Amino acid sequence: MASTDVLIEKKTFIVDTDAGNFSDDFWALALQLCDPNIDIQIIVTSGYETKLKTKVVAKFLTHCGRNDISIACGIHTEECQYLLPDEDGLLQQQKMWLKGAITNPVLRRWAQNYDLSSYKGKIFGMEGPNDNGLKHVEDIINGTYEKITYVIQGSSENVGFLLDSDADLFRRNKVRIVCMGGTLEKEHEYNFSLDTANTRRMLASSDDVTVVPIEPSFKAQLHGIEHYEESDDCNPRHSSYSVYLNGDSQISMAMAQLQLALANYGTHKEVVDGKTDIMFDSVAAFVASGRRKDLYVIESMDAIIDEKGRIVPSQPSCEGVLSFSVMTKWSSNEAADEFKYLVAKTIAAGIYTD
Repeated sequence: MASTDVLIEKKTFIVDTDAGNFSDDFWALALQLCDPNIDIQIIVTSGYETKLKTKVVAKFLTHCGRNDISIACGIHTEECQYLLPDEDGLLQQQKMWLKGAITNPVLRRWAQNYDLSSYKGKIFGMEGPNDNGLKHVEDIINGTYEKITYVIQGSSENVGFLLDSDADLFRRNKVRIVCMGGTLEKEHEYNFSLDTANTRRMLASSDDVTVVPIEPSFKAQLHGIEHYEESDDCNPRHSSYSVYLNGDSQISMAMAQLQLALANYGTHKEVVDGKTDIMFDSVAAFVASGRRKDLYVIESMDAIIDEKGRIVPSQPSCEGVLSFSVMTKWSSNEAADEFKYLVAKTIAAGIYTD
């Protein structure tokens, strides 16, 4: 498949991530770190125990050789103690133990001994239990001349906090928002449903919003060759997991350790079977990068967001309707394979390669 990347403009990113429970956030971060056309101004932690997740992100960035990037601790609340598989086998936060639940494997032990004072970059919002670093994020948005892409790889509570401070922050500064969340076909989606009020505010806060729902991501999972019908298939696009595992970059080594740590704590045991977790956030990161737009389809949509995080197409005249762009699908099955191969070889090499 021929590349369409004749010239990609360097992009300024703010990455808002709930990294700490599952590997998809880290795949997205790794992909962003490898792209020389992405300048990450700051990474913002979200999703419950952001103080702990700030340590997780700091340790991961250190292992990747990028502990120069600033980190802002987002809104901090108590983490749920359990995870329960939904109908698709995806683990969802669960406050009470129910049959089939497992202990929440947030990377507590993995990050507990990391010394934040050794981190070379700046870290904001760790001073006290009620502190956060979002004032610094607001200052970056207001003070950056280049157009900012705000990539949301989690829930929307940090955006809600920023909008409480300045309701016109994103629109006035012409911020582009790309978020992973919502569902077009399923009964429930975690990121959007966690805080539906702020999700709707987020989608209405800018004139340039792109949503990446969960459906295209179900094809975003690295597999080894044994998952294809022809065991002697030599096409590297059909063995993307092997391409990644054979990598020599510092970032690929950091990802390998993190996958094993999560498997040890009770999730992502699929690594034993030669495949990765579903890389939801990597799809959003890829769309945000602006690379290989030939691989996916973007459509304009008028829709409402219901309490379960569903994206419900509606007439523009309906109450609560919002207008935004949606990545609805890959342009073909071959395009999805191409995306996975790009992720694998980029992280293996430590730099984006088309």
